[in-house]
Amino acid sequence: MLGTSSKMKLNSKQNRITRRQQFKLFLSIMAAFAILFLTLGLIIFNLFQSSTYRSIDKDIKSQVTAIKKQPNMQRKVNSSPTPQGPDDQFHRPEPKAPFQTSILIFNSKGKLLNRSSLGNRYSVVKNIKLRKKNLNLKQTITINNMNFRSILIKVSKNNNNPMYAGHYVLIMQNIDTQIQSMIQSMENFEKILIITFFLFWIAALITSYFLARINMLPIVKSWKQQTEFVNDAAHELRTPLTIIQGKLEYMLTKPKQKIIDEAEAISVSLDEVSRLNSLTNNLLDLARFDQATTKLYFELTKPQFFLKDPIIPFKDIINSQEKVFQINLRHKPTLNLDRNKIKQLLIILLDNATKYTPKNGTIKIYDHVENSKYQFIISDTGVGISDSDKQKVFGRFYRVDKSRNQSSGGHGLGLAIAKQIVTNHKGNIFVRDNLPHGSEFVVELPIKKTHKND
Repeated sequence: MLGTSSKMKLNSKQNRITRRQQFKLFLSIMAAFAILFLTLGLIIFNLFQSSTYRSIDKDIKSQVTAIKKQPNMQRKVNSSPTPQGPDDQFHRPEPKAPFQTSILIFNSKGKLLNRSSLGNRYSVVKNIKLRKKNLNLKQTITINNMNFRSILIKVSKNNNNPMYAGHYVLIMQNIDTQIQSMIQSMENFEKILIITFFLFWIAALITSYFLARINMLPIVKSWKQQTEFVNDAAHELRTPLTIIQGKLEYMLTKPKQKIIDEAEAISVSLDEVSRLNSLTNNLLDLARFDQATTKLYFELTKPQFFLKDPIIPFKDIINSQEKVFQINLRHKPTLNLDRNKIKQLLIILLDNATKYTPKNGTIKIYDHVENSKYQFIISDTGVGISDSDKQKVFGRFYRVDKSRNQSSGGHGLGLAIAKQIVTNHKGNIFVRDNLPHGSEFVVELPIKKTHKND
């Protein structure tokens, strides 16, 4: 195992890396908040600005509609034509415009036809020229420090009003009042936006800090678990490899010895190879569980079809060790599970109970149905497990008694694999006391609801 100084250096390095990653995460969250808030502010600002023109454009649109849909106008019967050209009674343009709105009528050559009806407004708009390229375009123009919203339209020759028929009509609405109101509103809006942004920034700083810490917790936990797992795996692998190397080096010092003379060294080496093989297989199982690459083959079955096979060989083993094995399996619910994985789970639990049950002790397996859960329980009469160790025993490489596990050939992965198997079956596994002494490992598996329990 790592020494104290090495562990301190490793922890210090991990803390530095963790703080660095947390700071990067904090900055990324802050940047996301800032971009989101700025985008939202710009959208609100543009919507607020465009709303100022919306009501004005609505009024202009109604003017356009009114001009294009003029009522039918008849020539006065008693009126006699006069040689006044386009300003006579029939052709005189007398458009009726709302307050703050000016209507300019041009012929196709750009001549203003309704100068007389403009009155004092003519001095303001006299320099406006007909620009056919701006046809049907809404524009904001400034004339003599006055702001107008305008649109140029072409009126059909068939229009009922001869004032507009076949001519170009420029509708101009003064928006100085709205602009002034908008400027004042925008100033107030900017002040509110700045204050809100400042308050939001403080809230975002606090929120980002806590989010960074919360998001880093599972990462730090996973990293520590991985580091511990690698260190423990390296330690577990080092021990048998050291033994094998020692035995082989010893045998090389006696090249003329017969195999029978070195049977003990060979036997020990083979045991360690077997232990390495078991450890490697268990590590591969856990790696597949972590990567979710373990394939499970679920099928509907009953307890007698997946409990019987592993129990029979253990019955002979337990009896040969002068221990008592009791079997009490009565329930037959229908379950949906992978039979081979559940058999592996049962072998792990029975092997664990066998190792830690003393001579003349009792190992018992029995079942129970509780609500929609099927339980099978493996109990032993060993030394038991303390309350502080009950949750830790399912951790990888964890040993309640390291010296006993080492002597019994275990490496602290069996119960971790058992936990993963049960989790993949959407079940639960836990350990409790077997009074007056010993432990009980309880496995809960969901019962298939579509089938009636026996």
